[in-house]
Amino acid sequence: MTTQRAVILAAGRGSRLGMHETLPKPLQPVGGLPLIVRILRKLELSGVMEVGVVVGYLGQAIRHALANHHFDMRVHTITNAAWEKPNGTSLLSARDFIDRPTLVLMSDHLFALPLLERVQRHFVGVDEVALGVDYRPGRCFDIEDATKVQMDGSRITGIGKELADYDALDTGVFKVTPALIRALDAVNGPDGCSLSQGIAILARQGKMHGVDIGDAAWIDVDTPKAKRYAETYLTRYDELPLVQPMAPAMALSA
Repeated sequence: MTTQRAVILAAGRGSRLGMHETLPKPLQPVGGLPLIVRILRKLELSGVMEVGVVVGYLGQAIRHALANHHFDMRVHTITNAAWEKPNGTSLLSARDFIDRPTLVLMSDHLFALPLLERVQRHFVGVDEVALGVDYRPGRCFDIEDATKVQMDGSRITGIGKELADYDALDTGVFKVTPALIRALDAVNGPDGCSLSQGIAILARQGKMHGVDIGDAAWIDVDTPKAKRYAETYLTRYDELPLVQPMAPAMALSA
């Protein structure tokens, strides 16, 4: 069944991209549109009907910016007051939203529509999670910063940035169930928790699956250099048109 609900994690500070104090990372323009708007448009094209955007750092600016765009789907914002903690804490903020198979995406990962659709169509059991994986690590723009994945057939057996032995890369596009929330609860503490920690629990239980994205393109827009590279990516692979940059007042009006 095609998943029609999604969560976007957009609460962090994103300091590696060179933020200033008025424009959070999800609102950084790439190809004339904010990162998060490009992601929302892809979800719109894929038939998603409802999206929860987890915000934290400069969350009000993100809310105001999204209000300037019309989407043919319901878009909610969810506040993560502990936005300085790892990304698993952000997903726990959306626990009430994840009561069925739900897509989970990062606010700084751009991807071609076929990648999203492959993960979206993948069947997951009630206690399983799937992740889009790229078996072409040699094509990664920044392999040192990429999250690596160990595979055994279609099952994920290990995940982390420091893995020395790996088969694929984490694209940041997930299809999750409440099982991931339970796994994150099990490792959550005063310092929060990361998605990778929750995934590691499910991997040990044999409940974490990798979805081969084939030749679909994607990029993690995490640094100024990656942002420049993403502009080239958009001209070659993206389904959304490049547009004239928005005026800053439009992005931050309120």
